[in-house]
Amino acid sequence: MYKEMSETSIFSEFERELGKKVSFDKEQIAKYSVAPYVVSPILSKLSKGILGIVNVFDEDDLRITLQLAYKHNIPLVLRGRGTSTIGQVIPLKPSIIVDISNFSNTLTIDKDYVTVYPGNKVIDVLKYLRKRGKTLKVYPSSLYISTIGGYISGGDVGIGSFQFGYHFHAGIRYLKVLSSDGKTIEVRGIDTLGFAQAAGTNGAITEAEISIMNEDDWKDQLVSSDNLIEILETIKILPREKVRRVTIEDSRALSLVGRLEGLRKWNLIVSSTLKVGNEINAKFLDELAFAAAYVTFSKISNFKNFFYEVRLLSLEEFYDVVSEIKKSLGDEVMIHGDVMTLRGKIIIYTVFMSEKSNFRLIEDVMRRKGIPFEIHSIYINDRVDEPERLELMKKYKRLLDPKDILNPGKLRLDT
Repeated sequence: MYKEMSETSIFSEFERELGKKVSFDKEQIAKYSVAPYVVSPILSKLSKGILGIVNVFDEDDLRITLQLAYKHNIPLVLRGRGTSTIGQVIPLKPSIIVDISNFSNTLTIDKDYVTVYPGNKVIDVLKYLRKRGKTLKVYPSSLYISTIGGYISGGDVGIGSFQFGYHFHAGIRYLKVLSSDGKTIEVRGIDTLGFAQAAGTNGAITEAEISIMNEDDWKDQLVSSDNLIEILETIKILPREKVRRVTIEDSRALSLVGRLEGLRKWNLIVSSTLKVGNEINAKFLDELAFAAAYVTFSKISNFKNFFYEVRLLSLEEFYDVVSEIKKSLGDEVMIHGDVMTLRGKIIIYTVFMSEKSNFRLIEDVMRRKGIPFEIHSIYINDRVDEPERLELMKKYKRLLDPKDILNPGKLRLDT
């Protein structure tokens, strides 16, 4: 892409402008080539390599980096703490990684929103809010290490999704964004949806106002049954305003990580202000929510060739699919489900974990039942389930990154 000057000359220009904030050291490149979370084994093979790393500390650093990359047509991939599991930070072309984890600033709040910066760690935002009796409406399972900028740009669901669904539907009031050539734009309201979950393909977020709520005394409680229908019927009657989080686990999955007694075939963990079951210490759930589930189980399961698939299933689909798969595989497959509400409908983010050889059967069940969703796709288009949001992403890609410098190849404009 950059033929006018030699690679050495271009890198020297980055070093003159950014000093020690830029590195082309092989050891540093090797460090950034490994993510702390499990990445799809299919997607991890797509990486085309890292040219160097820029650590940005403020908006000026980021603007200079963007302008240099734009001038020389060098691809950039913005990265927080690298907790993506579905390939957002995998470079599809040789790229410079822009580390935004040090781009933080003082947090401020009003009644309903907190102003954050891309490098603020999620856990620090939560601590700040909890001291003031507040919390984020939705936040990621990777809260202990992820950045808020990475979550806004790459995440979708999380703790609180039973109440509010996707984090961006819970409320982003304002975003400040830099284009690929370093120009600033500000977006509000519905236009913020063009950048949430877009993986930094169409702009670099430098500031955001996201919605908050009052912290409450949610208690983790266990409801167990050998009857899956009974568990699903319980989910149907849970009041969203009183329930923070709902997780469904088969006995093998929960016994492996929860060390709980009295488990039955199916187990529902509900975090609520109401009395719905037996109160338990479920701090381990932070390691199981959504994508964290297959990250955790990949480390502790005894599957020799661990593999996973994720599907978004209605209650009816969950019963049909899981019943058929369990009938064939029994405890050879582990099931984890995070229950959320999308567009007013209860949906279970369902993780299937087993030996890779068993997934021929699992995939066959999915195909026969016509259930879409591709967790092992590199394309953002395959994960955005609302056409209007996808069109907003494409609109801003064309407007702010016409040369496809930002995380190139991830957002397809032809579909």
